[in-house]
Amino acid sequence: MRSRTLAGSALVLALLAGCGGGDPAPENTADAARESAMTALAHSDDHLQTESFTVEVESGDAMRTTSRMDVPNRRAEMALRQATGEEQSMTIRTRLLGDDVFMQIEGASIPGVDTRWMRIDRSKIGRGLEVGFTPGTNDAGGAGRLLAAITDARRLPDGRYKGTVDLAQVGTGTGLSFSTSDIAGLGDAARAVPFLATVDERGRLTHLQIDLPAITAGKAPTIETRYTAFGEPFDVQAPPAGQVVTPPDSVYRYFGGR
Repeated sequence: MRSRTLAGSALVLALLAGCGGGDPAPENTADAARESAMTALAHSDDHLQTESFTVEVESGDAMRTTSRMDVPNRRAEMALRQATGEEQSMTIRTRLLGDDVFMQIEGASIPGVDTRWMRIDRSKIGRGLEVGFTPGTNDAGGAGRLLAAITDARRLPDGRYKGTVDLAQVGTGTGLSFSTSDIAGLGDAARAVPFLATVDERGRLTHLQIDLPAITAGKAPTIETRYTAFGEPFDVQAPPAGQVVTPPDSVYRYFGGR
């Protein structure tokens, strides 16, 4: 959980820097600016619990998600497309209506699965991969975990924020995740990955770019997350009952469950 005491720390630093009747020491000014930036980013996703939004996550041709979430009214729909090989991909579509979760999977080699919608038992999904409307499971962009893993930040003259994030602290969950093997492949570079963030005039996160280190020769991958359509209404319908089936156990094993 992110600390909510950063603002207080920034205030204390600012007061200390002002004591003594002279100009604040450069290091104290820098510390206060860092704390202010960290505080602004820590709160930049608070609104995701109180208003609807659309989030898109993209990493070149490897992965793309588009999701609409409305936590107050408990409805959402998500679509994930992920490359699984040369000219091959998997698509997962999910609809949430209250406590009901429906999922459709295409392109994945899961025994017993076809393209029909499935009613998912959330209790059988692996921990950290479940979806719902409680904090930590309701943002397909994964902003909360990413923001909590920021290790350094500063505000740029144009109002954006720049800094570093420790991918080893992000963990798994709804939205972007980095597995143990991902972190191991990046080595020490995973501890200080550059990011660039934009917030709007109300302090809401609208864009987050993470520049991953190149594991092999070639262009380093970039992950971009965009939040839009704040407060805009939308509707989600459950699939027709005649088109919904009970998923086989292989689906739950695929998602780390039982």
